[in-house]
Amino acid sequence: MKRHQALKTMANGSLAVLVAVLLAGPLAGAAFAQDDGGAQVRAQDRAEIAAQGAPENDPAQTRAGEEARNTAQDPQGDLLRQRIRDRIEKEDGLQSQERDQLRKHLGDCETLGLDDATIGALFDENVPLRKQIKTQERVLAMAREGLAVDPVVQKLQEGRRKGASDEALEKACARMEENVRAAHRYMEKAKAAGVTPGDREAERRRTAEMAKHMFNGLGDGDMDQLQERARIRLRDGSCTTEDLAAAAETTVKLRAMGIERERAGRVAGEALQYGYTAREMRQFSWMVMTAKAHGGPQNDVLDTLERGIRNQHQLAEMVREMYQHGWMGPADEHGGHGGHDAAGDGGHQHGGDDMGGHRNDGGQDGTGGRGGTGEKGQSGTGGGQGNG
Repeated sequence: MKRHQALKTMANGSLAVLVAVLLAGPLAGAAFAQDDGGAQVRAQDRAEIAAQGAPENDPAQTRAGEEARNTAQDPQGDLLRQRIRDRIEKEDGLQSQERDQLRKHLGDCETLGLDDATIGALFDENVPLRKQIKTQERVLAMAREGLAVDPVVQKLQEGRRKGASDEALEKACARMEENVRAAHRYMEKAKAAGVTPGDREAERRRTAEMAKHMFNGLGDGDMDQLQERARIRLRDGSCTTEDLAAAAETTVKLRAMGIERERAGRVAGEALQYGYTAREMRQFSWMVMTAKAHGGPQNDVLDTLERGIRNQHQLAEMVREMYQHGWMGPADEHGGHGGHDAAGDGGHQHGGDDMGGHRNDGGQDGTGGRGGTGEKGQSGTGGGQGNG
């Protein structure tokens, strides 16, 4: 009997995994250069909902894991570089000038401190060295300027895995480079306006995230709207580049669920304006996904979310209201497993929602309300109702 029960449990577990795979599979094969708002995000979120009803991993850890998978290679240090040197000298068909370029590029990689995974991607042993020179030049130029190179390297490896043509690879890498440069300009402009940065490495990471959101459909208008919302928020408190990156991520994820651009930007923008933390903003997409999975009409779910944001409600209050509508299950009522603010990098750690209906001290303005401001620039006081 015990063995029968064990086999039954294993079968049920296998079925759950199979359902998750079947749901994720059709969406995960989206075209590699597609910018429809994040098909990969859609596949990941659907798999999470099907398998466990709510995201179990926080977004920061998920992103780090994805990046590690995209650029993963066995660290080989000196052995890796020596193998590349040997290949430069021995590979057939290379002209003398090309060998000189390749030697210089490898030396520049070492001088600029690029890690083994990046070097391995730029000198991929499965691709003729001659075909890699142009991409090496692109990445090294970015590294010299202090720009994040990971998005371009990851896009390069993604295209190779999918068997993209050389022309498609070049176009995708060029487009991602443009996005990184645009994201850098945007973040610099935000910092000049008073948005609080983190340390150097944190800023490179956030710029990389913003560039990926732009590649997946975040437009100039979306970014301008978020910057305006940040400006209003700064009247009454602080705003970090992590908050901006989280708002951009929320915009892209909501659009990936089929929500129109204007409304997705408004939800994320108002959350940014009214002082919600990066962690809280990243939970909004989980809330909408979960409510839809329980049959909640999309417009009604969004109305509830927007009303809660404008009234500066705690996440727990909004989740509870959705539960009362039947849009969430008993396990969801206690809140999702959204990510945390990556504020250990020198950025501000705003207060978070402890999912019990209360905010900790860091997230309040000292008057009982949120630190965000309404359209008229008035700070929230008393009961936490939105002004303006």
